[in-house]
Amino acid sequence: MGRPPKTEERSEEIMRAFEACVLRHGLAATTLTDVADKSGLPRSLVRYFMGNRDEMVDRLIERLMAVATSRIDTVRDASGDMSVARLLDAYFGEVFADERSNALMGELWYLARTDPHIRDRVHGVYLYATSLLTDALARERIGSATSRRDAALAILSLALGQTSLNDFGLAASADAMRSQAQRIVESLSMETSR
Repeated sequence: MGRPPKTEERSEEIMRAFEACVLRHGLAATTLTDVADKSGLPRSLVRYFMGNRDEMVDRLIERLMAVATSRIDTVRDASGDMSVARLLDAYFGEVFADERSNALMGELWYLARTDPHIRDRVHGVYLYATSLLTDALARERIGSATSRRDAALAILSLALGQTSLNDFGLAASADAMRSQAQRIVESLSMETSR
């Protein structure tokens, strides 16, 4: 296999520099000049390879989504489906376990309050995670359509809350939060059996 094209190499180099700047200065304060300085490239080359700052933000979201998707994909079974139990393991395990990705998402959350484009993109990320769980509950015939969606949102909230509060030393263990999520699923199961 040959070397990756220079464009891919440069783009990756610039995105790593962009992420480092975001983690250091915050997304709102990061400029193309910061990224150029961090990458050791002229600002004009940063623009050439990556476009403007908004395009870099879009690529950041795509990168974070790709990382999350690849972590979620590890729980697919041979048929390509995901069970509720395996998704809970993923959501309270590797999906939200990466501190770097979580810090970058936190920066996106902050800007999503005032930037509709970022809000829509971040919404898509969490809609994907919620839909996977809602679909798994439906395949396993657990709960009604409305209660599945509500349960998936509650479980995602637990996973995100556990991750967010961890930064402040307040979170329960991932195992304890996963147990709470399992209780939500069990309550839906009781609803189904009535």
